[in-house]
Amino acid sequence: MDISALVNHDGDAAVLPRRSLSNPHSISAPSPVPSTAKLPTPPKIVHKQMPLKRKRHEPKPIWAYREGEELPPNLKAQQEQRQQSRPPAPAVQPHVQAQPPPQPHPPPRPHPSPMAERNGHQPSEMQMPPQGLSAHGLVGFERPVSNDAQIYDDVSRNVCDFIFSTAVNNEAVRKIVEDPRVQLEVEARWGQIVDTQTGHRLRGFWRTECVLNTAALEVKFESTMTVQQHRRMNMYLNSQVHKSKNAAASRPLIDYRHTYETDLFYELDRPGFESLSPIVQHLIRETGSRQRVRVTRDKNTGEFLRAIIKHRIGNLEISSPRTEWDYRIGINLEIEFSGPIDNLAPVVETGKTVESMQRQKDRMSYSWLGAYQVDLTQVTQGTSKNHELELELDSAVLLAEADRARRKEANKFEGLINGMMNNLRVLSREITTPPTVAGA
Repeated sequence: MDISALVNHDGDAAVLPRRSLSNPHSISAPSPVPSTAKLPTPPKIVHKQMPLKRKRHEPKPIWAYREGEELPPNLKAQQEQRQQSRPPAPAVQPHVQAQPPPQPHPPPRPHPSPMAERNGHQPSEMQMPPQGLSAHGLVGFERPVSNDAQIYDDVSRNVCDFIFSTAVNNEAVRKIVEDPRVQLEVEARWGQIVDTQTGHRLRGFWRTECVLNTAALEVKFESTMTVQQHRRMNMYLNSQVHKSKNAAASRPLIDYRHTYETDLFYELDRPGFESLSPIVQHLIRETGSRQRVRVTRDKNTGEFLRAIIKHRIGNLEISSPRTEWDYRIGINLEIEFSGPIDNLAPVVETGKTVESMQRQKDRMSYSWLGAYQVDLTQVTQGTSKNHELELELDSAVLLAEADRARRKEANKFEGLINGMMNNLRVLSREITTPPTVAGA
């Protein structure tokens, strides 16, 4: 198993060839061939016509096939091989549930269980949206000539492919997350894609949202917002919590949690490295990356909460020029560190103290459907403050739906990713200043 393939090598971008802007075969240049009037008539040559090539179509990913749709031979063989290697499921007796009598009033909605353990939440099963919110097919003018009920969004489909190839279908990643001390993290951050040469947000000839090939660009991603934007987002999210708790609202409940935590990083020493599982040791050794242990404590009580090693697998950057925000989809591994903390040396930069290296996090978390959590965080380190906004997917829900897609069963994998993208867009537009009208 080649675990070195789990890491994106940023240095690879330096060896990519750059396309030249010049064209030596420009049609505006004079031809060096003399006039045909001065040349003898050449003998007629009969060329054998080459057969036309068939237009090549990219193969559709297996998770995009609907239930009952015919698979191509190669994917069908893969599916049969997985089914043969899977142990047979125990026989289940059919159960017929009696239809409940009609009720004059809708039953009360159950309160959702929050999803993120790192904020003190317990994981929960994915809650289904109310029946009134079920997705419907395209009708009327929206229905294409093919009569398809749904048409996928190209950006969301690209994100689906990225998550599926980088994490879901990556057998090395799947092997590692079988360890209960290793957690898959799929998160989306709001920020700006910055051109490292100019120091400004990346701008180009694109006018709408698109996925960027950042391997061919000299850019970095900065996740930050102003105090005013942080305040506006806090007010907006709080209003959504109140609206979701309205008894007449036909929408999922949004749970709210406010936490105060302190982070401090420690260097991973040799005894600490040897306390990790063999497969994690192999991962760190193969990648050769420097690892640090992030220790989180309750800010008010000093109680130890968790100690993890965060290992990056891959990132995908999306530019959104019509709003003030770009997005980064990040896939990481959160590795629990169970070794002694007292033996580790804290990371202290030159000219700073241990106290000034502490990151004070004032975080407000909003979770719903047992699948999404938005974190609005103010991070204070020394005299500097930073405001961050991120959305995290519940990895158990993500992998469960993705595995149903791999088995070609009915699943909500693409709907889960579409929901993530919709939340990125809605919140971006909410805190984007409306454009000023000329002459107003």
